[in-house]
Amino acid sequence: MTPLLSIIIPLFNTEKYIAGCLDSVMACRAELGQYEIIVVDDGSTDASASIVRSYVDRFSQVRLISQKNQGVSLARKTGASQAQGAFIWFIDSDDYLTPGAVDQLLSTMKDNPETDTFIAPVIMKDEDSGNEWIKPFAQPEERILSGRSYLREKPVSVCPVQFVFRRCLLENEWVFFPEGLRHEDEYFCRVLQYFSPSILLVGQPLYVYRQWKGSFMNSSSLRSVNDMVEVYKYMVCFIEKGARPEDGDWLRPDAFSFLMGTHFWHLDQLNTKAFRNFRKTHLSFLRQEFKKNAKYFPFKERVLDGVALYAPSALTFLMRLKSKLR
Repeated sequence: MTPLLSIIIPLFNTEKYIAGCLDSVMACRAELGQYEIIVVDDGSTDASASIVRSYVDRFSQVRLISQKNQGVSLARKTGASQAQGAFIWFIDSDDYLTPGAVDQLLSTMKDNPETDTFIAPVIMKDEDSGNEWIKPFAQPEERILSGRSYLREKPVSVCPVQFVFRRCLLENEWVFFPEGLRHEDEYFCRVLQYFSPSILLVGQPLYVYRQWKGSFMNSSSLRSVNDMVEVYKYMVCFIEKGARPEDGDWLRPDAFSFLMGTHFWHLDQLNTKAFRNFRKTHLSFLRQEFKKNAKYFPFKERVLDGVALYAPSALTFLMRLKSKLR
């Protein structure tokens, strides 16, 4: 029996969480054969792979693939290349699903056989405080719409664990995770949505995303902002060569907003030596792209971007003043 769903879990040194992740996936009533779990061990040096092997021995729907450490993008690619399901769901090994998530998803997929991509809200969990909240996600009035239409909504969904999509979408040469870069999700999710003929919005959260002080999501570094520039270049290449020419007017400002995240997401670092080195390397390119894209933005955004690029210290002062006046 060919599975309907392939759940792909990249694994790297998460011995503390992987059992809980697998248990949450298999806490369902779905018949064997309806879904498969592919864990790709990306060169773990702890007991993670050993824990997964114990599941492989007990459950026929679990497979383990081992490779040398190459990063999450290649781990996902490896898993997808071995997947048999018509649909793919990427899950992180240190997260877990909500109770009955797989059953709910499979039921929704069977009720909507013509739909190409499903997207659901994500519960964000702060591991330090225990607080939980639902990650904001665009919810247009229509429940089913084209990917291009959905992508134009704000905020843009760029968390790959939110998406369950037809495996055949990966056959498109533009749908991939840029390798060896942070923020690779920003590219992949945008392009995946763009090429999805139909997207259905699932009402209930299916996924719990853990955050803690040491997680990548809460870390910022010189490598992070450098990689944002490289991912932006992938976006521009897609817009210029892979997208419809008439869509450039709304794709370009979205991509440029991501590029400007090098400043707006790192306000506390704008006056550090590391960030000054980043600007020394990339400032000419950033200003060049600002001049090319400024016409797409309303006046307020043009002013903020201009201040960020030409007077970052003033931006820091303005943002702190704004915070105090709230």
